[in-house]
Amino acid sequence: MLDKQYSTEQLELIKNKIIDLIQHAALERIRLHSRIDDFELADQRTIIPPGTILGNWMALILVSGDALRITFKLHFSHAAIRKIAYPIYGKSSAEELSKQQIFDFVKELCNLSAGYLVQIFEDNHLHIGISLPLCTRGFYELYADYSPSSYPIIKYSHIWSMDYDAIQILGSAIIEILDISALEHILEYEFLEADDDEMDFL
Repeated sequence: MLDKQYSTEQLELIKNKIIDLIQHAALERIRLHSRIDDFELADQRTIIPPGTILGNWMALILVSGDALRITFKLHFSHAAIRKIAYPIYGKSSAEELSKQQIFDFVKELCNLSAGYLVQIFEDNHLHIGISLPLCTRGFYELYADYSPSSYPIIKYSHIWSMDYDAIQILGSAIIEILDISALEHILEYEFLEADDDEMDFL
């Protein structure tokens, strides 16, 4: 809930820090689990309106606790995932990757990105849980509610992309702040370099 003691500037700092955490988690995990360090992040929020269909398919996962809810989505095409994932599955070409392997790869990316966020929030004394990831058609993005609000729940959204060569994977998040006072400490969080040996793709 929005406490009147928070200035607009303080509120924006917290909102933007949450966006930074989400983007950082997504980028670090796609670099680690695609084994491609050259993925780069691009902010798309001023280019693509919320609720736009961003891909033929999307994978999503819910990150939720008493203070915060995040609906985290990755939007993709089969062709893009085939190009980056086929070596992970020991295939000799992108065409050999099955649809199920494509979905499993992106769901795992969702799961690992959400897990990364959970660890950050736990380190800041915020107890957060995650749902199981699922894949569905990108068309259903039309039914998502991206409408912003400021009271009693602070709700906003963000869109970004992760780009490598001619490959682009789009991410979106609906963020709902339920208790802003519990989120103050995340402003002090500093990003650490990812440890390549930290976790292997399964």
